[in-house]
Amino acid sequence: MKKIVILCLLGIGHFVQAQTQTTSTLTTPWPSDGPQPDRDIYTYTRTADDQFVFNWEMAIPSNNAFLSENSYSGGRMDYKHFLDGGNVAVGLSLGWNSYDEYFGPQLYERPDGSGAVYTDMVRHIYTVPVAVNAYYFLYKSNIKPYIGVGIGTQYSEQESFFNIYVVNEDNWGFLVKPEIGLQVEVNSTFGIATYMTYNYATNENDYFNIDSLASINIGAGIYWEW
Repeated sequence: MKKIVILCLLGIGHFVQAQTQTTSTLTTPWPSDGPQPDRDIYTYTRTADDQFVFNWEMAIPSNNAFLSENSYSGGRMDYKHFLDGGNVAVGLSLGWNSYDEYFGPQLYERPDGSGAVYTDMVRHIYTVPVAVNAYYFLYKSNIKPYIGVGIGTQYSEQESFFNIYVVNEDNWGFLVKPEIGLQVEVNSTFGIATYMTYNYATNENDYFNIDSLASINIGAGIYWEW
């Protein structure tokens, strides 16, 4: 009987020792003298050749007396092609912005002085900038800041609504737009993007006393790479 008790105690002791060793091993899964993990494998890097971006955009007019209210009805689509899988990309962009502002009653005269009207007014500007762009991404990482510049053209409509009348004009102008932006990868093919541009276009309208159209445009959206 004593032998059985002794054997049972020895068995229990061995089991407890094994459990203690197992617990110790689980609490220290990475040996202190082992090699450290390569953290670079957890950082995405851009290897795709093409990128498509869809953005919501707001625009702040900066240089015309026709209206001064911000536009919150706008957007921009971008296509980027990366050269040799590097940090330089070229592409196309198509945007749109719609501005509206109400003005209280006042006296308006024709430019030639042949007549005048006293009325309130709603003014509207619609713009469609189209540009060829070049971008430089400062470094490859899951967070990717960049700078860029675009050159192209801008179509614009300017309208004034008063009483039962409307006066409108449409025109084209030369466009240039420097840009800064930031992209953040969610995974290797999808991410979020934000940017700010200064859009300057040479659209002119003598009737509305417009000699150019300029705005600060701020956008945010999502992108895909393939």
